[in-house]
Amino acid sequence: MSMKGIYSSEFDQASWDSFSKLFEELGQKLDPAWVERARLQGIPADISRVLLCEMGEYAFEWMAKDIPALGDKSPAAYLKTEEGAQALRAAIMRMPR
Repeated sequence: MSMKGIYSSEFDQASWDSFSKLFEELGQKLDPAWVERARLQGIPADISRVLLCEMGEYAFEWMAKDIPALGDKSPAAYLKTEEGAQALRAAIMRMPR
């Protein structure tokens, strides 16, 4: 099974909603230019909020990199389908903090 398939099978909407809610207050303090840049790049608002809160501007570079934990695919490649976006959400929740 591919990494995308593994993460996709792990995705749970309620868990993601609880996780991403932790970033709501911090997300209100994000640089509006970053938020707009993420929107223009097609990054869903919930994903961009979490990544920008955790990574700052580096999130944009990370989105374009091939990531071993994502099966050597870029996070941006995962966003091409809804299933891929859900898999990316599951992967983000697994990232060490």
